[in-house]
Amino acid sequence: MTDDFYFKTPDPLEEDFSVDDLISDIKQQIDKEPGEAAFDGAGEMNTDFEQQEYADLDNTELYPAGELLQKDAQPPQMDGDAPDYDDIYRGYGEYDEYPAPEEPLPEDEYPYDEDYDESFDPEDDAQDAPPPEKPKQKRRKRIVPLFVKVILYVVIVGLVAVGLGYGAWECAQDVFAFGRSDETLTVTIKDGDTLDDIADMLKDNGVIKYPWLFKLYCRFTDSESTMDPGTYVISYNYDYNALVDNMIANSPNRTTVRVMIPEGMTGAQIFALMEKNNVCTAEALKKAAAETEFNYWFLEGIPYGADNRLEGFLFPDTYDFYENDDPARVLDKLLTNFERKFSDEAKEKLNVLNEQIAGRLRNAGYDDAFISDHLLSVYDLMTVASMIEKESAGADESSNIASVIYNRLCKPAEYPYLNIDATLLYAIGENRPLTEADKQIDSPYNTYTHTGLPAGPISNPGLSSITAALYPNDTGYYYYALDRSTGYHHFSKTYDEHNQFLGSQNDG
Repeated sequence: MTDDFYFKTPDPLEEDFSVDDLISDIKQQIDKEPGEAAFDGAGEMNTDFEQQEYADLDNTELYPAGELLQKDAQPPQMDGDAPDYDDIYRGYGEYDEYPAPEEPLPEDEYPYDEDYDESFDPEDDAQDAPPPEKPKQKRRKRIVPLFVKVILYVVIVGLVAVGLGYGAWECAQDVFAFGRSDETLTVTIKDGDTLDDIADMLKDNGVIKYPWLFKLYCRFTDSESTMDPGTYVISYNYDYNALVDNMIANSPNRTTVRVMIPEGMTGAQIFALMEKNNVCTAEALKKAAAETEFNYWFLEGIPYGADNRLEGFLFPDTYDFYENDDPARVLDKLLTNFERKFSDEAKEKLNVLNEQIAGRLRNAGYDDAFISDHLLSVYDLMTVASMIEKESAGADESSNIASVIYNRLCKPAEYPYLNIDATLLYAIGENRPLTEADKQIDSPYNTYTHTGLPAGPISNPGLSSITAALYPNDTGYYYYALDRSTGYHHFSKTYDEHNQFLGSQNDG
């Protein structure tokens, strides 16, 4: 279109211009099919309108462009019915709402590049680009069940309690020197040595285990300034108090006492012997024996509270103690010696002995439950050894005494009672001839009225009696009695034979 008219017409200044020709040409253009050009050639108008019905152009007013723009913007009024445009848009579908056009990017955001390379391949660029990051997954909060929390709490509290108990026992062992040997060594405190130096020196020599605990003890007892430079002879089994006392140059050393404990002594007799030698009072030793916790495997299961709790394990030997010594340290020294003497070989032999006893009980017709209840613990073994110690006239007959005890234990239906005088004398607490009335007293140590073994050991046996208890002779003896002519015991297989021997002794 031109700026002057809606339809481009020939120039009126041309020589062959005619109004009739113009009107005729316009009618020809109108009569053409929709979609065809309105005019051909330089003076032709082209349109792309499709499916449009035109009104009669004879009744249409033509206006110059400038004049048309100045007219009122109201749509032109048409005579008759308004044209129907439904057929024009039929087939395009129904449109409830046209989508809003996308807003154009600001000019400064257009990816314009003056050095644009026509050889640029978007696919190559896409291959070089890093892969897109995966969206982070939201972590789910784990919910721990209440019972799991309770179990964890109980386990943690238990571990803490066990740890604290173990730590307390470790400290007690170091303070009182439990389980240490009685070997001696020489140590030297140099001029200028501090308490830290002394504690480290003792640790390096294996005398103490925890220097910090030794220093705490010294500061608590005001002993830090009493240890002077010098050379001292000390023992590995010195407790903290003994160490300090023996490293004081300006005070006399503690008096050492050597005590020999005979085989077969009871605990009460040992305590009296210690008191006699100014080691400890008997009451202090009884209290320590009943209440002190000693960490030895052979004491497991033995209840606290009884004065004779350690009976059977206070190994008879010769020991060096201090005057006014610590009672727990004194008892620990005896228990350490027993542990050393009762070797792994002895433990293995006890297992073999129990196998032999089990076989004999099984042959006698007893079931497994009965057999299990009558096997020997180390406490039972020491009970047997203590009876052997008190009954034997000599080591050469100890194994025969042991055989009588085991023969009766393996035939409980025929021989329910051991009938051993030494156990009854232990219950009475006196060493005197027994009467028939004594044999009727109610005591767990009375083997005339209580079946099987007595309540516990009745003495502290030596190594020979322990060996006899582990290695009994294989005999058919069930009785023995003292032969006054020889000082040893006569052994019998039957009750009649035993009574005949007793009659011969009475006749003599």
